[in-house]
Amino acid sequence: MKYLPLIRLLVNRELTLRYKRSVIGIGWTLLNPMLTSFVLWVVFSFVFASRLPSGQQFAPYLMAGILLNTFFNQGLMQSAESIASNGGVLTKIYVPPQIFAISAALAGLVNFFIGMIPLAIVVFISGQMLAWTLPLVLIVGACLTLLVSGLGLVLSIMFIRFDDTRNIVNVLLMILMYLTPIFYPVSVMNSTMQTIIRWNPLTSYLEIFRWAFSNNAFPSLRDWIFMISTSLFSLWLGTYVFKKYWPRTVAML
Repeated sequence: MKYLPLIRLLVNRELTLRYKRSVIGIGWTLLNPMLTSFVLWVVFSFVFASRLPSGQQFAPYLMAGILLNTFFNQGLMQSAESIASNGGVLTKIYVPPQIFAISAALAGLVNFFIGMIPLAIVVFISGQMLAWTLPLVLIVGACLTLLVSGLGLVLSIMFIRFDDTRNIVNVLLMILMYLTPIFYPVSVMNSTMQTIIRWNPLTSYLEIFRWAFSNNAFPSLRDWIFMISTSLFSLWLGTYVFKKYWPRTVAML
């Protein structure tokens, strides 16, 4: 609680600096998932005929996946880079460096919630309704923030110590995107790929998010356990790795 005002300030800075020279500003948070979803919807609607095997509309299914994947990718990279980019501050005054990574993840969470506005519009246009389980989206957002913060802390050490890490992570994120059922249903894959996709943690987050928001998926108890356990483990791992290696890393800033 001691650093809560600082976290609030850093989150606000993350949100304002990102769109400082943009005419539309934070409106891009609304437009980006809509434009990306529209392009992919035009392409893949010819494959899935605008509907999924279970009868769900394809457009909200697709946009929910893009929204969650955008939060994970952007939040992770910004969280990982936040400590190195604030090295000047850390060398002048004492501030727990973890705060920068957590603030970047929280800024991503704000964008994630803002992005739900166009998602809700797409749901209504598709002839669906928001689910009564909508408040559970807050749990998904909280778990995603813990996941991004924890992994961001690990990567922040690696970004400072090894310059090649950014390029490797970008490639891994691209692979992870294709292993996440963003624009395809898991059921269309063969059994081996289904197993791999199910072990991708983002699949559980996405299944629960789609279900909680507009009942466009059917998550299992395993998905809930997997989501909560991976978020807590990520935060523990990030905290452990950061505390262990930060004293040897701070001199490299």
